[in-house]
Amino acid sequence: MRMKRILNILRIDSINGTRDKMIIYILLTPIIFSFFFRVITPGLQSFSINFVTLKNYEQTATALERFGGVKLAESELELREIVSGPGDVIGIYRDGESFNLVLQGNESREVEEAARLVLSGVQYNIWNLFSIEESDQGKLVPPITIFGFSFVVIISFVLGGMVIGFNIIEEKESGSMRALMVTPIKKNELIFGRSILGVLIPLVHALLAVLIFDIPGIDLLKLIIVTITSSIIGVVVGFLIGVMSSSQMSGIANMKISGWLLLMPVILAFILPEGAQIIFYWSPTYWSFVSLRDILNQSSNWASFALQILWICATTAVIFILMKSRIKKGLQTYLN
Repeated sequence: MRMKRILNILRIDSINGTRDKMIIYILLTPIIFSFFFRVITPGLQSFSINFVTLKNYEQTATALERFGGVKLAESELELREIVSGPGDVIGIYRDGESFNLVLQGNESREVEEAARLVLSGVQYNIWNLFSIEESDQGKLVPPITIFGFSFVVIISFVLGGMVIGFNIIEEKESGSMRALMVTPIKKNELIFGRSILGVLIPLVHALLAVLIFDIPGIDLLKLIIVTITSSIIGVVVGFLIGVMSSSQMSGIANMKISGWLLLMPVILAFILPEGAQIIFYWSPTYWSFVSLRDILNQSSNWASFALQILWICATTAVIFILMKSRIKKGLQTYLN
């Protein structure tokens, strides 16, 4: 295979898609979805509390360190200046036998309640009666963020396949494939070059979704791997739609059906309990959703991630084997 010929096929597909404005619409749709989910998504900042107390009272500072970061002020005036500064900082200091609580006044209700609870514990020294243990459960991202991000990435698989399918349909209708096959381009080069957009489009959307959703600390390497691997199912569906559809209208109908089949496991997996999700183990997009969820929550280690990728590859291979004869027969008709 010659790379120049493969890139030439990519250039032709890009020009055809841009001329019909199909690629433009496909590129914009997931971005619009991303902004929609971003607007309705709560902030990803974790709930944390910072304290400030007087430097002379080390015992108070030690007690407060159990619940958040602690700053030390030289005087009461400096303490109040820190509280009135940016961010939610709670001032607690001892004044004789009692404790004083200093708040800025614009804190959220949760911060105020937590401040009063901590103050009561410090004042009556009740926290020594409890054993406090820390555990790392990963980063808990709001469920709507997980669903929105996964939906945007997975719908890009469908849209990437849509580009492939509709380029095939257009060439079948116009008869331009006969002219193309007169050139030295081999069938493998044509198939490989036609598949590139089906991989590039989801990859671009996945990286843009990271920026739009403003998700810090995400493992980009794992995201790229799962996106490229999962996009193969979109490529397979795209070729299947292209060879099965005789016209643009039938292609749209077939794409709607296949799109729902790919998206339905993701939607239902978000709703159903984990024990009932075994019915979706056949679906590559289900495992894509599981992998994306763990990546967002930063709970994915390389062993579990590799197993998820294996599931994606295995389920995609099974679907390809089931559709292979139909795709092969259609491609023979299409390329001859």
